[in-house]
Amino acid sequence: MEQTQQIKIIDRVNLTKDGLFVKGTKQEIHLQQGSLDGACAVYSMMMCLIMSKVIKRKEITDLDFCLDGRKSKGRLVRLFLEHKGFIRKGYYFKDLQSDLNKAFRSKINSICYYENERTSLVDDIIEALQNNLPVEIGFTRKGNKNGHAVVAIGYQEFDNSVSFFCLDPVRDLPKGQFWNNILQVNTDSTAIYNCLNNQEESVVAIDEILIIEPK
Repeated sequence: MEQTQQIKIIDRVNLTKDGLFVKGTKQEIHLQQGSLDGACAVYSMMMCLIMSKVIKRKEITDLDFCLDGRKSKGRLVRLFLEHKGFIRKGYYFKDLQSDLNKAFRSKINSICYYENERTSLVDDIIEALQNNLPVEIGFTRKGNKNGHAVVAIGYQEFDNSVSFFCLDPVRDLPKGQFWNNILQVNTDSTAIYNCLNNQEESVVAIDEILIIEPK
């Protein structure tokens, strides 16, 4: 009989009747991208920054909200909103990490891992979630090779698999739910594409992660 563990959700989040918020604040977490752009990596990164309390939702959703470009928040928002336009053609995590560190080096430490650099990213994701850090996960779809990015906020382990509970920027987050997508990794498999993306019912490979630690 397969053994299961309780679901672990990072302690940075709080579910209320009005939605999913950063614990102790009125900052709603989930950001939904436009259907015609490819900025999932940036939207996911912004959700991580909101959960880390280093940026407020209004500062990235209200285009009339003025930020001082001489300070870290202003530099970050201007970089992604004005200069790079939320990156419609996608964004490698290593480039994301570099831009983050340039704009926000005094407030965060960002760590980027790639699957081909390590035996597996599963343990790194679990360790970060155990430390109550959200994890931005990048994966590639089998067949068309297109990529996508989501944010893991929790997990559950089984004998031969682990499920990561994720905020997916490509779809809305219904009220009363912690997550809107699940990535289920077959930990017994040696195949590159060993993960089921439940929302799309597609097989994917987790190939990069970004972890943001507040200083």
